[in-house]
Amino acid sequence: MSGKEKRYCIFLHSGSYDRVYQAMSITNVALATGYEVHIFFSYGALKRLVKGNTDKVVIEGEPVFFKEEIERNLKRGTLDSISEMIETAKRFGRLKIYACTGSMAVLNIARDELIEHVDMSMGLVYFLNLVKDAEQVLYI
Repeated sequence: MSGKEKRYCIFLHSGSYDRVYQAMSITNVALATGYEVHIFFSYGALKRLVKGNTDKVVIEGEPVFFKEEIERNLKRGTLDSISEMIETAKRFGRLKIYACTGSMAVLNIARDELIEHVDMSMGLVYFLNLVKDAEQVLYI
């Protein structure tokens, strides 16, 4: 790719545990295979970045038993928590996490309320500049 790193960009809109978990699974596989990954958290997903909310098991549109299965597997240790997945991804050194400033304004979330792993807050226009050179773009 002409000297540039291979880049995945993920627009993460949903805060549903299963969707954020899937985004982090994709992220860790992409990182392990040599990609850099940029994740733009907006709206429901942004709420996951607020201190104390990252690992809450909130499921959108799925039956109750699905939430119970996730909680059971987290307790057993057969699933990593989202916090653990973020920690793993950050150790690769090629993950950037962005908080959407527009969503922060709408949801009244201040920068100091976010977990330490957020690299910066930015608007959609800035993130779109990252996307234009990405090899893969996902919307979750």
